[in-house]
Amino acid sequence: MNQHESRKVAMQAVYLANQEPDLSAEDVEAKVVATLNLKQLSAYSKKLIEGVLENREDLQSELTNHLKKSWRLERVSQIVVAIMEVALFEIKNSDKIDPKAAVNEALNLCDEFAEPKEKPFINGMLANFV
Repeated sequence: MNQHESRKVAMQAVYLANQEPDLSAEDVEAKVVATLNLKQLSAYSKKLIEGVLENREDLQSELTNHLKKSWRLERVSQIVVAIMEVALFEIKNSDKIDPKAAVNEALNLCDEFAEPKEKPFINGMLANFV
């Protein structure tokens, strides 16, 4: 599984975890493996999933700080939140991934999973961290 595929799986896992916040990382990983009919998670997917879930509050807080004053993260599409959480975790924690590449990957995930109108929003939000 390449890095793009690993991010795609991780984003879907984070989306699931955001829907069911009481699930442990292991439960989320098991559900994603079963739902996506995978033999196993890639090491990179696992790293992203566990990293985002361990740092969820901080990531969401940082994203919230860059929203317009009248907005709350709860108003943002949950798939967009998951895409941004994965990208922000990569931007903040990866020595091997260039922050601009993480933003580009988030935009690619947006093309696959979100509405086209969300792309400028994701790009603008993540630009605050690059």
